[in-house]
Amino acid sequence: MKTVTFYHSMICPRCHMAGLFLSSLLRDFPDIKLEKIEYLTNLGSAHKVGVRQIPTLVSGDEKLGGFPLTRGSIRRFLESG
Repeated sequence: MKTVTFYHSMICPRCHMAGLFLSSLLRDFPDIKLEKIEYLTNLGSAHKVGVRQIPTLVSGDEKLGGFPLTRGSIRRFLESG
């Protein structure tokens, strides 16, 4: 089972949109486990894995971050590896 970590913030509108895309796309990927981490209260762990901006998706050594995270870019990330 692949784990994808979603670094986000409750006050980030781009994160909200990325979260909506991610939630709808995950229906097509039942083998992916999603972990959500609030960036602002977990800066240390975020920086430890190289996350410097939100929203960011992390799976293993792969990262997808910045804005805008489109439905297509998130789908490609979920399909990779």
